[in-house]
Amino acid sequence: MKMLKKMAALLLAGVMALALLTACGDEAPSKSFAQQTEETVFSFYSKALGVEKNDADMKKLAEKTLGYIDEDGVVTIHEDMVDSGKLVNGKITITVAMPLPAPNTQVSPNAKTYKAFEITPENLSQIQNAMGSVEAVKKLDGVTINKFGVAKTINNKTYVAYAMEYTYIIPAQ
Repeated sequence: MKMLKKMAALLLAGVMALALLTACGDEAPSKSFAQQTEETVFSFYSKALGVEKNDADMKKLAEKTLGYIDEDGVVTIHEDMVDSGKLVNGKITITVAMPLPAPNTQVSPNAKTYKAFEITPENLSQIQNAMGSVEAVKKLDGVTINKFGVAKTINNKTYVAYAMEYTYIIPAQ
């Protein structure tokens, strides 16, 4: 009889422990579209560039460039979007920050403006088409990506910007 009581107590304790681990009430709040977009973009970039975290400093810099988008989705290029750094011991560290351009858009070095990629649930899968310039940096010989960050914004529209710092080793002449 004592053994039966002990087993019943043990079984009851197990059931109570399991009850503590179950969720009670409402489901966890779902992520906003903007948050899903930021995570999707970072996922694409992290795989393409081999980065593991959304760097806080780079994210802050990316957020700043989102302010350069006007109500029509046109980005005005500012000098602070690119910092060419200084040449030290055959290496140069460069920082670039910009909103993603619309798919299949090449932003020329002489451009003053370009159209930003307004992201919607219908075109979220096209983000990879807007990544070309960043992937091109990674393919250069002697380039190391130091930091990378992604940010998003909503002003009744969703845009994403990235910022990255990379070091380029100048080949010996």
